[in-house]
Amino acid sequence: MGFYAGIDLGTSSTKVLIMDRVGNALGVGNASYEVRIPMISRAEQDPEEWWTAVKTALAGAAAAAGIPASGIDAVSFSGQMHGVVALDRDKQPVCPAIIHLDQRSGPLLKEMREIAGSLMKEELLNQPGAGMMISTLYWMKKESPVLFDKVRFVLSPKDYIRFRLTGEIGTEVTDAAASLGFSVKNRSWCKELFHRLGIPEEIFPPVHESCEVAGTVTSKACEETGLAPEAKVVFGAGDSLAAMTGIGVIGPGTMACNIGTASQLVVVADHPVFDPQFRVQTWCHTRPGCWAIQSGALNGGSTLSWLKKRILKSTAPFSVLDQEAGEVPAGSEGLIFLPYLSGERTPWNNPSAKGVYFGLGMNHTQAHLIRATMEGVIFNLRECLGIFDGIHLERNSLLASGGAARGKTWKQIQADMLDMPVRTAKVEEEACQGAAILAMVGAGVFPDIPAACSQIIRLSEEVVEPIPENVRRYRERQALFHSLYGQVEGLFKL
Repeated sequence: MGFYAGIDLGTSSTKVLIMDRVGNALGVGNASYEVRIPMISRAEQDPEEWWTAVKTALAGAAAAAGIPASGIDAVSFSGQMHGVVALDRDKQPVCPAIIHLDQRSGPLLKEMREIAGSLMKEELLNQPGAGMMISTLYWMKKESPVLFDKVRFVLSPKDYIRFRLTGEIGTEVTDAAASLGFSVKNRSWCKELFHRLGIPEEIFPPVHESCEVAGTVTSKACEETGLAPEAKVVFGAGDSLAAMTGIGVIGPGTMACNIGTASQLVVVADHPVFDPQFRVQTWCHTRPGCWAIQSGALNGGSTLSWLKKRILKSTAPFSVLDQEAGEVPAGSEGLIFLPYLSGERTPWNNPSAKGVYFGLGMNHTQAHLIRATMEGVIFNLRECLGIFDGIHLERNSLLASGGAARGKTWKQIQADMLDMPVRTAKVEEEACQGAAILAMVGAGVFPDIPAACSQIIRLSEEVVEPIPENVRRYRERQALFHSLYGQVEGLFKL
């Protein structure tokens, strides 16, 4: 029986999942590292620490699975998106990796968007943002030209790890799209943008589809990882696209509601539809011929974590808070929460936005605060759903993912507020499983991603249906949520 590894290179840790060819999870390993903040607005990591973490997590997963690493037939990747590892002519990093949290390019964004002009709607289908590869490179060119002149290759974080395994420079469509130097429409580099920005096109790697084989393991990497030289290394995907693959959100009209630290709604489309106002993002999907339209909100489960730890000072598990919230009726008896504790990106794109509890009365209890906080996160995602509807995105099924997929009350709020039945996939490590699926497709175990997902992904038997009375109540409250934001928006900068 073959064994396949999905490696998820996250922002704070690397996880590795080993699966067999029928989708059984056999073992998980992990290793953590830090984000370095050398000064305000900067966020960096050491690629060598990633490599060490990958080796540690791989060894841990193999031990948990009870197999040697040499028994793994293929590996693939999920990885933090948008960041850049810049290499010199000897393929050594010229500086620490500049990751997606980095904001140093912020002051240049207006200039970049003016330079990009019509390319944003004709090719990129997105607008450059801080922390994205193309923005970071433009900052290097403008503010650190001596460093920029040393750059001969640029890779996203997980592509650097794949390079360490294979010795081959390359990327794939999901991370290329997230660089914001890519024609998402045509699934190729936007060379005209490079020309306008004065960035050499030759530093960008060849682009492949996510389930293509990148190569095999070099002898040096074999010594360091224990992998066999004949093990196939498959390109992989950015973490949000790998996670979508890992729960089976791969067909047009399928929507995922993910609530982890942040929160997202993502819908799959069979053509590159985009929002002309750039309130949501359009990425290439792991499945050839498909695109993912994503509303990435900065606030999600982090708001409930804040309430639990900072305000309630509770040591109760989140499952207890979820149960407590379920004892309060939909709408929290007049209490409503704007969940913008970290500013917001979608739908408002307002870094100055703040959290607001509105409508507090003597009748409200801890349970009301918990439920209103959860509802506020979904109210915000319902605003994002309005953007999807405005660009005529088909949506016919909904899967809940992330930590909130485990909470009964969380799922019921999603079903009621989004007015769709909610299902979940039986998987703990969504991004790792997505990467492992790509490894299996690349290795030829399955002919394509849909075939692999149909065999491996198991949906829960439970379907959470919308409650008509709650749907009606939430529609009324949604109008208040929208109006409340408009009323207080001008106060956020005071």
